[in-house]
Amino acid sequence: MPNKFGYRIDRKDIYATTYYHVNMEEVLKKVVLLGDSAVGKTSLMNRFIQNAFSDDYISTVGAKVSKKIVKINLNNVDYAISFMLWDIIGSEGYKSTQSRHIAGLNGAIIVADLSRPETIKKLEEYWIPLLSETTAEIMPPILFVGNKLDLVDQAAADKALADFQSLDARVRSETVIERYKILQPYVMTSAKTGQGVEEGFRSLAVMMVMDHEGYDPLTRQMEEVIADSIYEVDERKTAKSVLDMVVVDFPFVVHSSEASRLILQDCFGKSPMSKDKPTPKEIREIIDCLLRNAREKGASEEAITKYKAKWLEKLERFG
Repeated sequence: MPNKFGYRIDRKDIYATTYYHVNMEEVLKKVVLLGDSAVGKTSLMNRFIQNAFSDDYISTVGAKVSKKIVKINLNNVDYAISFMLWDIIGSEGYKSTQSRHIAGLNGAIIVADLSRPETIKKLEEYWIPLLSETTAEIMPPILFVGNKLDLVDQAAADKALADFQSLDARVRSETVIERYKILQPYVMTSAKTGQGVEEGFRSLAVMMVMDHEGYDPLTRQMEEVIADSIYEVDERKTAKSVLDMVVVDFPFVVHSSEASRLILQDCFGKSPMSKDKPTPKEIREIIDCLLRNAREKGASEEAITKYKAKWLEKLERFG
């Protein structure tokens, strides 16, 4: 049965296919998952994309990008929403990398771990301010997610819901909150069991379609400029901030964002380095790994030499 927005809530509307009805409007949307490390962003994305869950924890480096089609009906119009999901690094101190990946988004999934209440606090302290700064305070549709519902009791879930509602009231206008509230902008999920995952992604899909007419591509382009300015003012005061820049700059060596993401995942996956406390020695090893892979992908020796000299010089001040 449609609600007052004409949105059917039948679960079968979500499907994973690339075939569309002849009269269906296809809409491509970039969605970024934000939140601390280990809150379950990657697991949520895997559950949504593949209906799969793994207990193995892999910390995301740079960004992992996946795609899935969501079919909805809004006001008697069928839409095929192409979710381009960006799962970005969840550690503080990588502001330039994160802002680059946030730029150009159409929606945000902001995730906290219900078993770690401090991750909800961190949303207000770090993730939402970063989102607001990158978008020049023109906030996109947001889905608040409390993940790992299977690890907490109902009282903890209720407390998280109240925290999300209070946080939302400080982030979005009353008009926006009223517009989206029937669409379940706050959802408690378990990536392990799948509870709430599809419903949450569906709600965001509808919010983005409702927001589509007011979408301003110039605003999204301005976010690229803002991300560039964040990069330029970073003073590289820590080894971590240098590593942040190493990640941001690497795609310009291989001239391919997809190839660079795969290389970053490979090199960071093999390294024992802590992204929260990287040492200069470990960063140098990462740089060597990145450039070996870049050379295999056909990167020019000029680009490789320039990149290596630039960032090794920056690392010298840290030992």
